[in-house]
Amino acid sequence: MSKVHGLALGRGLRREVGQRVTLRTVATALGLSVTTVSRALKEGPEVNRETIELVKRVAGELGYRPNLGGINLRTGKTHAIGIVLPFGREGEMNIVVASLIEGASRYMKARGYRTTIVPQLQADDPLATVRDIVEEGSVDGIIITHTTPQDDRVKYLLEVGMPFVTFGRTELLSAHPSIDLDHEVIGAEAARLLLDAGHNMPLLIAPSRQFTYSLQFVRGWRRTFAERHLSVPDSLIHFTAVTPDNGREMAKRVAASHPEATAAFVASEEAALGFLAGLRDAGRQAGKDFALITYGGTALPDFFNPPLSAFYYSNHAIGERLAAFLHRAIAGENPAELREVVRAEFVDHHSQLRRA
Repeated sequence: MSKVHGLALGRGLRREVGQRVTLRTVATALGLSVTTVSRALKEGPEVNRETIELVKRVAGELGYRPNLGGINLRTGKTHAIGIVLPFGREGEMNIVVASLIEGASRYMKARGYRTTIVPQLQADDPLATVRDIVEEGSVDGIIITHTTPQDDRVKYLLEVGMPFVTFGRTELLSAHPSIDLDHEVIGAEAARLLLDAGHNMPLLIAPSRQFTYSLQFVRGWRRTFAERHLSVPDSLIHFTAVTPDNGREMAKRVAASHPEATAAFVASEEAALGFLAGLRDAGRQAGKDFALITYGGTALPDFFNPPLSAFYYSNHAIGERLAAFLHRAIAGENPAELREVVRAEFVDHHSQLRRA
């Protein structure tokens, strides 16, 4: 047993409540110098691996946290990132994105970064929200969601040189870090599934048309119809905010305007939850006289009544990937190397089938 290891086992690793744990606290507990502890926490080459692992373990047990104020002064870094989250409805928290936040913040915390959530309220200007964060100098990088084809926030961040990553793509010529789902493939596959199930003119209920991913859904949807030499009347493609309330109202509207409709792809699990309620309000019932497919980043559709077939991705995993890309962008990596398109998994509850 090494001398250091023996010392660690022989000391009580305790601290008074409210006492701040410093490098000296860790050094005293281990019988090492402050310099050795500091170098071990940085995994310096002059410290052996056994000591590095021991110091890290004991520092964790004692609750040691780096003095970010001092680090910030020395490096010019804040060791914080910001996640800008649009709030689509007043007074309600979007629980669907909670796992995305957890994934991103867990990844960054393991690397010494704090995560700040920046709400973008309904009345807020999206560009002004991002500009305020940059001008405050409170973060080293930003994650933004709900991209548009010519996103002004992305243009601004590229111009000022702030590291960032988007959940969603743009149609800008300048390469920028992004993680996205292949929404065009999803739209095409949803149309194929519903047409193959015998639904002659299924409906597409897409998110607001200002967002890039909504337009991608539509392109994929139209592509499947075109491949089968079928036309898609504009009246069978609808756009709505992705909330339960909007989904409910949309279901009642299409039930009245398209009584012959037997199926829809509702491209949001939150809107689909409301859509189920709206169908019941209109005297229709999913799983009996109406077929549905949805899309989202949680397992919520598994618990709907009836459970819905869904194109699924993990919001938690997306959050981790966004954070990983942002961490690399902060380190100065080439933005062209920080782009990824994720394939969704189809979870089949047979809710797309036509019932007799």
